[in-house]
Amino acid sequence: MPGKLIVDEIEDSGGSSVIGRKNAIINGNFDIWQRGTSFTATGYHADRWNTTVSGTGTTTISQQAFTIGQTDVPGEPKYYLRIAKSSGVSGASGADVLSQRIEGVRTFAGQTATLSFYAKASEATTIDFFLKQHFGTGGSPSSDVDKTPTGVSVTTSWQKFTVTQAFDSISGKTIGSNNDDYFDLIMRIDNGSNASVDFAQIQMETGSAATTFEKRPIGEEISLCQRYFCKSFPLATTPAQNVSPGFMYVLNYTGSGTFSNYTLFPVEMRANPTLTFFNPYATNSSFRQWNTSNDYAVSTSSPVTNAIQNFGIGDQSGVTGGHLNWTADAEL
Repeated sequence: MPGKLIVDEIEDSGGSSVIGRKNAIINGNFDIWQRGTSFTATGYHADRWNTTVSGTGTTTISQQAFTIGQTDVPGEPKYYLRIAKSSGVSGASGADVLSQRIEGVRTFAGQTATLSFYAKASEATTIDFFLKQHFGTGGSPSSDVDKTPTGVSVTTSWQKFTVTQAFDSISGKTIGSNNDDYFDLIMRIDNGSNASVDFAQIQMETGSAATTFEKRPIGEEISLCQRYFCKSFPLATTPAQNVSPGFMYVLNYTGSGTFSNYTLFPVEMRANPTLTFFNPYATNSSFRQWNTSNDYAVSTSSPVTNAIQNFGIGDQSGVTGGHLNWTADAEL
């Protein structure tokens, strides 16, 4: 049965958050930006959030800070996300897309769920929603099961919006075995012609009514993000080559002239991640020997979900330690 759509603009009544972990969205408050705070290309930016850039012109995705004491968005949030288009073409062909893939296609299956968020724009515009069930590699059906609610109209003032949708059961379906099934929240923004759109406090929860935004402890929110992306850099440092300090390692001799070490990820990741290495003192992805300016190529066996296994350098018996940075990406 098709789900019943309810689109509504409401005023937030404030009050305390419901006890528990009701929000399926991670980083809906846009507090965590491990990759950086300003982007101009398709990809991940604020943790767990992906933007697909479309059309002509330049799109900038950036972290923005609320003025302390503002009351337009309750709960004293610190940040919001802005997607700004310049010199673009209006209409769907120029629209950018903001999305988050929620791990597990069982999420909201056979239930009614409500999306709520705050938004404003530099000029009146619309946001359209696409809600998808993806059954993963080898799953059935192989194509996504879509719900396509109508959009909401955004003005130049902060407003709270809710979108309520009933989802079909996944009885009779097959979930793939690669741990890459998910529920997809997609928001298409008609920002084609020199418009910016701001988002704050995005929440998706079971039930037919929106409740007050759940603000989880910052340490918990960071850990949730690190399941999908983590790094050796300090939290506020954008990963890059030639950015120190580097994580320091003592290498252990493993035979055949090979020295290696391993490092634990801060949490167990969703799947074996893709690793990228960074030299803290040069513009290459090499390992920097301590107390020298010598760089050595890094090799690694396949990482597992909780540790980088046996990374190191081969045939360099005089190198006993040094510095290296890394990122690990296990996004859906």
